[in-house]
Amino acid sequence: MKPALLIVLFFSFLYAANADPGHGKDRPREKKDKRSVQRINFYVVNKPKTLDLFSRLVIWRARKQSMLNKEFVMVIASSSKEASEKIMEHLQKKNAVIGTLWIDSHGRYANGYSSFILGNDEFSYRTIGDSNHTRYLGQLAAYADEHTKIGLGSCYSGATYEKPACNGKPATRMNGDSLMIGMARLFPGATVYGTEGWVMTKPGTFRSHSYALSGFPIQKRFKDEVYRPVWQNMGVWNRYSTSTQKFEKVNSIALTRTGEIYIQPVTYLGQEKYQKRQSRNMDKLEPGLLKNK
Repeated sequence: MKPALLIVLFFSFLYAANADPGHGKDRPREKKDKRSVQRINFYVVNKPKTLDLFSRLVIWRARKQSMLNKEFVMVIASSSKEASEKIMEHLQKKNAVIGTLWIDSHGRYANGYSSFILGNDEFSYRTIGDSNHTRYLGQLAAYADEHTKIGLGSCYSGATYEKPACNGKPATRMNGDSLMIGMARLFPGATVYGTEGWVMTKPGTFRSHSYALSGFPIQKRFKDEVYRPVWQNMGVWNRYSTSTQKFEKVNSIALTRTGEIYIQPVTYLGQEKYQKRQSRNMDKLEPGLLKNK
């Protein structure tokens, strides 16, 4: 037999031995662990409208982290539409899914309800169930799964208490739980986090075991009696997922250097030094400091 023919027969035998009968129709598909797929953590920041040094400092810190870690992406947006488009562009380019989606925003305690803001788009218990209002956020659900974490990084975002009556305005329930549950329904299976207190951005924001997200602001107006529920709940976080359908408290959270949500082993007010700070400040609360708010 000729050498050339022997070579052809040899490789034909190898192909037959390794071939998939029926082109793989009868071979069971391997289940891929969703945790093993590439994940990107997003830190979404509102585009500053003015020369706000505080906001620009937050952006600078986040940009620095995104330059150091390829799985961390900072997004600056002026609307939910722009935020979603930028996030999807990164995910499609890397064929990835969302690991953590952190929305850095301001809460509006004066409104008497929990909310987070993306540009001119405000999301609260009043709007989170409106499919037209949430259509751009909803587009991101295709890139989330049961391992996705969503952090509502605005003050009072998960508040369940009642804001006391103030300056002629009646007491109102904050309904942060309704906001969180509505957000979870937009992202089935994902876990949503919201806080009862303030969200700080102190040095060490992107460091696990740091309480940089917990604490209190120092401006005099926050010593008004109307803020008592917030002082009582500093560093308190809640979470909810449609998978468990449990709305529950968790220890204070932090963000890692890659922008992933991390639950602290000990909650903020579980430490004596922070309890003392809370007590000292609550003793100084008085009415009338919050003018026309």
